Amino acid sequence: MQVNRDQFMDQGFLVLRNVIPPAKLDAIRSSCEAILERQKIVWARDRQPDDPPGGVWETSLQPRVGMERPGMIDNETANVVEDFWVADETLDTASRLLCNPEPNVTSMWMMCNPQTDHIGGTGWHRDIHPEDMAPMEALAADFLENGPRYTQWNVPLYDDSVLWAVPGSHRRTNNPEENAQLLANPKEPVVGGVPVELRAGDGVIYSNFLIHTGSNYTTKLRRTLHGGHAIFRGDLDLSFTEHLSPWAQEIFAESTQRSTNKQVLTESTLRAAMDRDDDAYRAGLAALQPNIGPSGQTVLTIYLAKAALHIRMAKDPEFAATCLESSQRRAQAIHAITLNWGPSFADRFSMEESIALWDRFSGLDKLLQSDTEQFEPAFQSGPMPYLFSELPPGADCESFIASWVN
Repeated sequence: MQVNRDQFMDQGFLVLRNVIPPAKLDAIRSSCEAILERQKIVWARDRQPDDPPGGVWETSLQPRVGMERPGMIDNETANVVEDFWVADETLDTASRLLCNPEPNVTSMWMMCNPQTDHIGGTGWHRDIHPEDMAPMEALAADFLENGPRYTQWNVPLYDDSVLWAVPGSHRRTNNPEENAQLLANPKEPVVGGVPVELRAGDGVIYSNFLIHTGSNYTTKLRRTLHGGHAIFRGDLDLSFTEHLSPWAQEIFAESTQRSTNKQVLTESTLRAAMDRDDDAYRAGLAALQPNIGPSGQTVLTIYLAKAALHIRMAKDPEFAATCLESSQRRAQAIHAITLNWGPSFADRFSMEESIALWDRFSGLDKLLQSDTEQFEPAFQSGPMPYLFSELPPGADCESFIASWVN
């Protein structure tokens, strides 16, 4: 696969031809239809009282199938995983684009066409949110300095031009013209937006920071593989791997071991901050992401602050009730592209330790908030105190370390 990393870093996406070779396309199409039929049974079973018989299949503007869910992958459909998600070409592409060559599968989805037209699709957005990530200014600086921790894929099984993107928007905050357009109507074309034209089997790999949209969801047949690879992996249900070939099972086993190691490193780095051990804290950041630069250290420090908040919330429901509802929801989930390992990660700390840990990071968290509600369009969050774009003075890694070393 010809991979131009400089172009990816500049534009925020790459179009790659024949990611799924023509010789494998029909077999993957057949497997994906089998998976979809299994999911339709689940949607029909779980429909709400007022839903039509097909449930989500009939009501969603973009039905999505989670292929890693139990019952989707078996001996008949394992080729979808082996011939795309962990294929040599796919993993090699992600390895060459990620900040470190550690591509772990984070999710395996298929996006399908709706049963009625939805013109305007999702509306323009970035796949980020300030309550559990970092301000866009910090994310962009980290990306340019170190490269991405996560890369996202769209690979259609039939010709697809649904995705539009604003090239280079991953490198900066929203400009005033974009904000005006997005506030007026997030589903209207944005200046600078371009269509991503893909033939069956082609792929686009892109940054989740990029301003992009699913332009129009129509009844035209659509089966597009969607998901990503990251250096931090979430807790996938790996029961499906029993149906994979030994070599593919080994890839997921190695990924699981890396994830376990990253969780241990996350804990030890949090404890280093709690113990005021600046040398151990810096070593922890370097181990979590080798060769990381100052901007990357700042983003990881912010992610650790979010982890400290989630631990504090998990240990004390009364404290959690005082936090933003959106933060409460994020704390109950796993987020593979940050250091959010899920609620069970808090079991590594006692109540007293969670209080001491939050005491260490709460000042940084406060710096990342305003006294008034903030909002910017294109983010996947509504109004809230957390800053969407600007990184305030003193919210960098070195200032954070100085705040407790001194």
